[in-house]
Amino acid sequence: VIQTDKPTPKEDEMLVKVHYSALDTALEPVIQKTFVGGMVHKRTDPLFCGWHFSGVVEEVGSKVSDFQCRIEVFGHLPYSSSTTQGSLSEYVTVKSDALAVKLKSVEMDMAAASTTEPLTALQALRDIGKLPKQGGHVLINGAGGQVGSCAVQIAKVLGSKVTAICSTKDTDKVTELGATTVIDRKKTPDILGQLEPGEFDVIFDTPGKLSARKISKFLKPKGVYVNPSPDDMLDFLLGKLFTLFSPKSISMIMVEPKKADFEQVMQWLEDSSLRIDIDSVHDIKNCAAAMERQNDS
Repeated sequence: VIQTDKPTPKEDEMLVKVHYSALDTALEPVIQKTFVGGMVHKRTDPLFCGWHFSGVVEEVGSKVSDFQCRIEVFGHLPYSSSTTQGSLSEYVTVKSDALAVKLKSVEMDMAAASTTEPLTALQALRDIGKLPKQGGHVLINGAGGQVGSCAVQIAKVLGSKVTAICSTKDTDKVTELGATTVIDRKKTPDILGQLEPGEFDVIFDTPGKLSARKISKFLKPKGVYVNPSPDDMLDFLLGKLFTLFSPKSISMIMVEPKKADFEQVMQWLEDSSLRIDIDSVHDIKNCAAAMERQNDS
């Protein structure tokens, strides 16, 4: 823990006193200063980490008209090579269109845990995947993880049928969340053999482990394969090449903080359409232990 000056918001920003933050898998590459880490956060010294936050507006810029001081808000900082702030700090400055009001019915810790992952799922399915409003069919790989479990629920809310791939320990949970078909990857040697060619409107590969070249045949004629972070970039690029002259598409996603999307997530939390699991809560002084717990899980 270090001491630094309190940030000053620009005219279109707000100063938020952070009450809760949350860890995610992007944190480790930033700390280890990998290439991927450099894509989602600027390499600074000292390094201020973290993206998710919930807290209270303490100061408002002169051009901000839709927020006031003492309002409870939540959101996440941009995943960008130019981001220098970190939400594992006492204060962050945020543009007014990149966060939303937290409803009283949702606790602060839950709000902080409900930013990056549900927005990634929502933007992947709705914006990148162009999922039909009703009657779509989605394949979600890694459906037991935070992004994947959000994607199962959001696809269901959007009126789609879900086929989910997850590990044995998560099959019951994923079924409860609304998946129509659940494939246990631990007990299924040939996962692709369980799928039908031309079956899916969207294939959302949350851990980035599927082969873009091989999986594209399971897309409908105008289907979209979405991958947040390809495990094999060469295979991913070849997949894009193979679909270059096809109405199918192979795409990546980098989540963006959008006020309207945060508001939608908050509404889903309030009406119980979306469930977010919190593993544990730690004091900021015990951040290292929290990170170790996340890595072990």
